Formats: sequence, structure tokens, C-alpha cells
Amino acid sequence: MAEPLSPSDLSAIQAERGPVHMHVGGVLVFDGQIDRDAVAERLRERLHLIPRYGMRLEEVLGGAGYPVWERPPDFDPGRHVRRAAVPAPGGDAELCELVGQLMSEPLDRSRPLWQLTVVEGLASGRTGLVAKMHHALVDGIAAIDVSTVILDPGPEPLELPPPDGEPEGRRADRVEQLTSLAASQLHLPRRLARGAVSRALGLDPLAARSQIRGAAGVLSELARIRPQAPRTRLNVEIGRDRLFAVARGRLDVVKAIRGATGATVNDVLLTTVALMLSDYLGEDAPDTAVALVPVSVRREDERGDLGNRISTVFADLPLRGDPLDRLRAISRAMDEAKGSSQVRAGALIVGATGLAPPLVSSVAVRAMSGPRVFNLVVSNVPGPQQTFYLAGVPLHEVFPAVPLNPRNQALSIGILSYDGGVYFGLVADRDALPDVPDAAAGLERALGQLADAAGASA
Repeated sequence: MAEPLSPSDLSAIQAERGPVHMHVGGVLVFDGQIDRDAVAERLRERLHLIPRYGMRLEEVLGGAGYPVWERPPDFDPGRHVRRAAVPAPGGDAELCELVGQLMSEPLDRSRPLWQLTVVEGLASGRTGLVAKMHHALVDGIAAIDVSTVILDPGPEPLELPPPDGEPEGRRADRVEQLTSLAASQLHLPRRLARGAVSRALGLDPLAARSQIRGAAGVLSELARIRPQAPRTRLNVEIGRDRLFAVARGRLDVVKAIRGATGATVNDVLLTTVALMLSDYLGEDAPDTAVALVPVSVRREDERGDLGNRISTVFADLPLRGDPLDRLRAISRAMDEAKGSSQVRAGALIVGATGLAPPLVSSVAVRAMSGPRVFNLVVSNVPGPQQTFYLAGVPLHEVFPAVPLNPRNQALSIGILSYDGGVYFGLVADRDALPDVPDAAAGLERALGQLADAAGASA
């Protein structure tokens, strides 16, 4: 049966115009060989957990009405799993070149809006998996997507059979299965996981639309009164083609800096970005750059609960001065920002829709599309601190890919912590920033520089 688009679905679909691709993604690197057919078979076994991934957009009334989600009669998830190989030596450069090509291509609107690519030929016998899915498919729990569904918290796969009850019991079955997956994958208490899933599945479209409009109005007003961000070479008209680059850090080093300075992990990572930008922009670097970043909007009565309650906020990143002075300035600014009207507007969006952090950023960007109020997006999401597996093969690294949202934003930085590591994924416009691998290398140097300044290198 056809399903109407929710306000968040429609917002993501309508935002995709010209060179702006509204797909989010990630690059998973496994410590061993994984067969494409094994990935396809795992999808066939578990795609019932996210049935929207088996639906495509169908026009209504010849395009005069809003499209709806509808399941094609011949859908096979295996057709969405591709195979690609990188040339020798199969290092970061070769993998990132392929990822940039994949992220440059829009998803086919005539098919379900997601794609997986198994990447062969990586060094040390590893296998890559590039996941790409449209923002309109991101579920109420941010990590419940097509790549997460195929992973397991141990070498042995979870038993997650499809429901076999009466039709009226299918929603309850889906809540229970998604609850089980969320609890195991994200370390959520079952009470919190069940509540989050139920809110996502029980979205009230009319209430959500009203909340989104109200929040967008607050954001637009904020944009009118906020000074423009400085113009940099990060802020030019973007084209269709993308470049991808990666960087790595250790979570224990980040936490050591936090312990030595009293800042938060997010503050440390933002300062790392600020230090990188100083060198990357060189003589043209302004005194301050502005980033759009996610922040926690957890209420007092939610303290102690796990899971994310995320809004977005502007962060001023000082590009001059001592590294520790910059860290302290960012920490103070982020503390002040958490009570701002922009955060409250983002919280309305989250509360209404359960949107994942990148999509909240997208709503904010569209509401503020007139003036240049920020220079780049920096999205930091904490991940699980244990090893995950696919077909018994351990997941080694995960690099997020955050889309370029407005017309004049040529760089986005996604950050994900996983199993003791901190992984940076940089998405850039190929024509505007052909040297984005230099920015990635600069992030690793910047984290070391900040650790040295804080006396936390060990």
C-alpha cells in the first residue's frame, strides 16, 4: 500500500535541486574479505526491519500532488548492492577517489533511494562498504539505516526473523524488532529504545509540519540579525562533483585533552577543526570562521538516559592565537549557545520529527539560505565503543559523509567515534577544493598539536 510522505520526507526531497544531493553516507572498512553476495543475502534477511527502504517514490495526479512511498512489485534489495574495485596499492587515496565519484551521483528516483557498494582491492586484505541513502529515508533513530541493519555486535549474527502475525500486529512486531536492534547496536536501555521507535513510527504529520514551520521561522529571524560569516574559499557556488578525504585520531587522546582542560569532547574536536583551518586557509584565513554544529538539547528530566537529543547551533571558531586559548574560547561560546533561540528552534524540529542530526542541519540551512551565516558544517556523532561485525568479519573503521547543503558551502566535516578511534570524513566540492586531502592531513596534525599544548600526548 502507498504511504504519504511525512513533512521531514518531503522537506528532504524538495531540497534536492541542481548540484545539491540530499544523500548522506558512510564508508565502512572491514578487517578481512566480504563477498557482495553475502551482503545482499543479509539485506534480504533483515530489510523487513526498515520497510521504507523497499519503497520508491510514486507521483500522484500527474505530479500535481505530493508523491507517496510505494513498494514496487519486483523489488530485490540485492539489486542495490554493487561491486567496485580500487587500483593498487588500495590505500586511502584510491578509496577516497571512488567514494567521491559515488557521492557525486544522485540516487535514481525511480528506485528505492539507497545504494551499497562493496569495494574490493583495499590494502591488507580489507574490504570497503560505501553506504549512500537519501535523507528522506533516515529513520527516527539516526543509526537505524541500511548499513547498520546488516551489522552485528558480535561475530555471530543476531536472530531477527520477519514478523509472521496478523496484519494488525505488524506495527507492534516492527516496534519490537527495531527496539531490539537499537538496544543492541546503540547500547540503549530497552525503555528508551522502545519510546524512540514508537515516536518515530507514530509521527503526526500535521503536528510535525506546524512545528517545523515554527522552528524555521525562528531560524530565519536569527539569520537576519546575525552578522554574515567571513567570505573564504570554502564559500563559493558548488557544482555536482565531490571529493572525499579521511583522517583518523584516537579517542583516548581526545579524552585526555578533555581531562586536562575541562572542555568537552565536542569542544576539543571543534578546536581541532579550527587549528586545521588556520593552516588550510593560510594567509587568507579570517580571524574567525563559523561552523554549523550539532549540540545536545537533553532536558533535565532526560538526564541519565542514553541516545541523542540533538539540535544545531553556530560555533565561532577562532583561527588566530594559542591552541589552548582557542579551546577555552570555543568551550565558553558553546556553553552560552546551548541556551540560544536557535537551539530551541532545532529542539522543536527534533521533538516533532525525531530527525537525525544532518537533516536538522538541512532544515536550518534551508531556513537561512539567504545570507551567508556560516562557512562549513561540522557534525560530530558519538558511536559505539565496541567492535561490530558483518558475516563474522570485524568492522575496522567508519568514516561519515555529510552532504553539502547550501549553494555556497564547499566543505562538510563529519566526525564519528567508534571502537576507540575518531574518524573524520570530509566531503568537498571537487572544483572549489581540489586540495581537500591537505585539510584531512591537517586535522591529524592539529589534534597532535592540541594534545601537545594540553600535555596530553601520552
